[in-house]
Amino acid sequence: YRRRVHGKGPRGELKRNFKHCRYDFTVKKNQFKVEVWFGKVADLSAIKTVVCHLQNMMIGVTKGFRYRMRFAYAHFPINVNVEGNVVEVRNFLGEKLVRKIVIRPGVQAARTDPTKQKDELTVFGNDLEAVSLVAADIHQSCLVKNKDIRKFLDGIYVSQKETIEE
Repeated sequence: YRRRVHGKGPRGELKRNFKHCRYDFTVKKNQFKVEVWFGKVADLSAIKTVVCHLQNMMIGVTKGFRYRMRFAYAHFPINVNVEGNVVEVRNFLGEKLVRKIVIRPGVQAARTDPTKQKDELTVFGNDLEAVSLVAADIHQSCLVKNKDIRKFLDGIYVSQKETIEE
């Protein structure tokens, strides 16, 4: 068995490879089935994980995923620019260092209109895993080092997770 899953929908196409799983995948009458023969407890829980990945693929190609990220700062305003597939973070804690985060393929980022919502970055795409990894990369690039993190709460945080089309 190849165990490669292709999902097509109105928003695009996603592919996923499950060759490391020793499970049977079948599609009958618009129903997707994942089976394991003589499975142990670990196999049964891994099936649930595979099914959740497949559900996220289906939601992604039909509705898409969007993460909204807000900038939190006490004194130095964080400046974020999106240029092509790179997000640049400037003036974090007043540092001169420019943090550059590369956006993964299939994911887009954009600043929200300041008249609607101030200090917000939106990350969106069809693949939930890629969107969440880009959001995590942006968040982790702005971690406070060598200071009391209870006092220095500056950073870029995920404020909302939603689908693009309701």
